Amino acid sequence: MAESEVRTTLIPAPYLPFKTFIGSLDPFSQGIPPKIDRSLWNQSGFTQGLILNAYRYFHLVDLTNKPTPQFQQLVKSKDKARKEEIKKLISVGYPDIVNLHDTATMTPKILDELMERYNVTGETKKKAVTFFLQAAKFAEIPLSNFLTEKIRSTSGTRRRPTTQSTSINRVTTGTPSGIANTNTKRLSLASNGTIEMTISYDPFSISKDDREFIFGLIDKLQQYDEAHHSETEEGQ
Repeated sequence: MAESEVRTTLIPAPYLPFKTFIGSLDPFSQGIPPKIDRSLWNQSGFTQGLILNAYRYFHLVDLTNKPTPQFQQLVKSKDKARKEEIKKLISVGYPDIVNLHDTATMTPKILDELMERYNVTGETKKKAVTFFLQAAKFAEIPLSNFLTEKIRSTSGTRRRPTTQSTSINRVTTGTPSGIANTNTKRLSLASNGTIEMTISYDPFSISKDDREFIFGLIDKLQQYDEAHHSETEEGQ
């Protein structure tokens, strides 16, 4: 199976914020390394993975993460030339949408159904649609009034409350040191729900394994919060 066929079959359409994708090109303004790896970006590991997924999907890197000529052209492009490069990526990445249909008359429902062909479903598909619309707007691809209205409604979405945390230190006789830290974190989910995690432990007696487990959970909450909240800033 050819490399391009592998990508079309297995890699989902990009579903990170379009601004994050464009911003990911900044580190390469001073030069392009022989291989792209996650250490080049400061975002969370989750977001770094989404960036690499987008690069592979658009054939900007090969399956070993080696930059392609298309990547070099995109990085070097500016202003109008950058818009043209993004337009080329859209044509390569979404042939069933832009080559077989007229986006100037397309409805959100048609776009939603077509996006299913690119290995995305549910909430991921919604984000993939948002990415496509923002990319098409950037490339100045004609969009119907129905789609431009969808962009406005997405961009106008207020940022949901970020992860909230409270910390209370109290003396207790239930721990070896007589001290316990209690922390509560609340996270708003993309599908209109919340997660609340309360942790109470003795900082002087907790084991290494327990510390790693607890902070691993906290890291996952923060990564989720960063990845899902950043998309609401897409049109700002």
